[in-house]
Amino acid sequence: MKFSIIIPVYNAARTLPESLESIRRQHWRDFELIFVEDGSTDGSAELLEAFAASADFPCHIVSQLRNGGVAAARNRGLAAACGDYLAFVDADDRIEPEALEEAAHAIDSAEEVVDIVGWDWTLGFEKNGRVMHQADYDLPLQALKNLMGGTMRWNLWLFAVRRELLLGNGIHFIDGANMGEDMMLMLKAFCKAGKVVQLHKPLYRYNAVSETSLSRQFSPERRREISENLAGGLDAIAASAYAAELEPYGNHLKLFLKLPLLISADRSNYETWSNWFPESNAYAMANRALPLRTRLLQGLAARRCWGAVKLYYLLVYKFVYGLIYR
Repeated sequence: MKFSIIIPVYNAARTLPESLESIRRQHWRDFELIFVEDGSTDGSAELLEAFAASADFPCHIVSQLRNGGVAAARNRGLAAACGDYLAFVDADDRIEPEALEEAAHAIDSAEEVVDIVGWDWTLGFEKNGRVMHQADYDLPLQALKNLMGGTMRWNLWLFAVRRELLLGNGIHFIDGANMGEDMMLMLKAFCKAGKVVQLHKPLYRYNAVSETSLSRQFSPERRREISENLAGGLDAIAASAYAAELEPYGNHLKLFLKLPLLISADRSNYETWSNWFPESNAYAMANRALPLRTRLLQGLAARRCWGAVKLYYLLVYKFVYGLIYR
């Protein structure tokens, strides 16, 4: 069984060496590594070339002269891959040495062809990194409910996906839609999947350090990209065998997508929350899979109680979480 690991790279010279070394340490050796070098200007390309020259496994560098964004880069990676299963690594994260081995064992142990294997992850690189658990599932419908209900992350680095599942169903990324692209692809993949497996083992280390502000993360252009990917995912849901059962979850997903706007003290972020997917606001308290505190926060926002939303942020996120996770 062969894996293709796809890594989009853009100006990642600072974090790339540790990420590459984590791949070099994989116990399972039947894999290829596909870099999509997306027009970096910081020396990332030279790091990739040096690594490929020293690796004892196949490395392919797909170069783009001009930065085209992560969605286009991943499409280039999909086109170049020839493994039975696809795995994804970000250039500032690490994959645990046993990750491919554990996925391969789960696939080999199943009595049916496995389309998707998922796993848990560790938040942070240090010894005190927190293990984060995905919600449990053993059927595609339950996975979709988890994804749309906000109890399970859709990041590509949390899954190995059978390549033929994507190719055979024409599933790919939307060039230029670089926010929410992983959500769209995993919704479509689970809609078409047969056998799925969730491993409750932390097989990936996610570097949570980000300097991207909310105003940039949810700029009008970013919201357009998220909305485009959301529409693609919801279209796939509507055309699937699960359409009737998942119909209420569309609004849960919209609320979950815009929830970060409430984790702020900025009134303009609250207004953006209110006006983006406004049809979902009436469902603010409806998703009982979420903690009560999250539903209360959304309920306050739906009633435009901005003072209470800000107080919640200051007390819960800045003070309580600040003490717990400092």
